[in-house]
Amino acid sequence: MNSQVNQASSDLLKISAVVVTYRPDAFLLENLRKLLAQVPTVIVVDNGSDGASAAWVELAGKLPGVFLIRNRSNLGIADALNIGIRHVLQTGLPWVATFDQDTAIPADYFKRLFQSYQMCPVSESVGMIVSGGWSEADNAAVAGKNPAGPGWSLVSAAVNSGSLIKAQVFEKAGYYDKDLFIDYVDADFCLRVQKNGFKILSATGVVLGHDLGTKQTRNLLGLRLSFRIHAAWRYYYIVRNRLVLYRRFFSAFPLWVLRDAFGLSWELPRIILLEHGRRQKLGAVIQGVSDGLRGKTGRHPHFPPA
Repeated sequence: MNSQVNQASSDLLKISAVVVTYRPDAFLLENLRKLLAQVPTVIVVDNGSDGASAAWVELAGKLPGVFLIRNRSNLGIADALNIGIRHVLQTGLPWVATFDQDTAIPADYFKRLFQSYQMCPVSESVGMIVSGGWSEADNAAVAGKNPAGPGWSLVSAAVNSGSLIKAQVFEKAGYYDKDLFIDYVDADFCLRVQKNGFKILSATGVVLGHDLGTKQTRNLLGLRLSFRIHAAWRYYYIVRNRLVLYRRFFSAFPLWVLRDAFGLSWELPRIILLEHGRRQKLGAVIQGVSDGLRGKTGRHPHFPPA
C-alpha cells in the first residue's frame, strides 16, 4: 500500500493541467488555487475574454504556477485545449489534465485517479483516466461527496473536463478537432482514443463539481420535469456535431451512436414543448441538422453571437 501511495505522489509531479477560460467570474481563481494545490503547473488558455471577465483572467495569470496564454478571440474549446496541450507536451511531461473554468476538484483528486489506475489490470493500455461522476454543487464548495474507496470501470466516452491523458495518446490519436468548435469535442476525442487502441478508465469513487448548465423546471400533463437548457446558439453545435460524429463512428461504435441518438430523440421534443425561446432554438437546430447532414464543420459565422 505504501508503494502505491509513493508512486501516486511521484506521478503527481508529472502532470501539467490545461484550463480553458471564456468570460470567467471570481470562481476561476478559487478553482485554480485548488488545482495548483495538487499539480505544479497550470496552463490557462483564455478565449478572448473581455470586459470585467478580463480582469479575472489577468489575476489568474499572476497566480504562482500559472502560465497564461491569451487568444484575441474565441477560438472554441478544442483549439484552445490544443494550444495548451502543445505547450505541455514541449515540457516532456507524461500526463496532461484538461479542465473547464467552472470545474471544482475535490482534495486528492489526482491521487485518487492514480489509485484507481493502479488497481486496473489493463492499466498499460489505458490512455485516459476520468472521474466517476459529477456533482452540481455550488463551485464555492468542492464536491466532497465521494463514495468510500477507489474503484474503476472502462467507459466509451467522458466529459473532457477533469480528464487525465497520457501524452502518447496525442501522438497516436491526434488532438481535439478544432472544426467542431464546441460540444461533442470530448466525445469525438474519446472515440478516436479507443480507435487507436487505448482504453478509458473511470475512477468510480471520484466525483467532480461542475456547472452543467442552467436548470429549468416545467409542468407537462401534471408532471413536474427538471432539465438543463442552453443558449439557442449552442443547440446548433449540439445537433450538428452529433450528426457529424454519427457519420464518422457508426461503423466502429454503432452502440454509442444508437444510445446517443436515443437521447437526441428526447431533446428535440423537449425544446418544442418545454423550453423558453423555442423559436430561436428551433432555428438553430434546423441549421445544425442541415450542416450536420452535409458534414459541414467549423465555426458558424453567427454562433456564438458577438
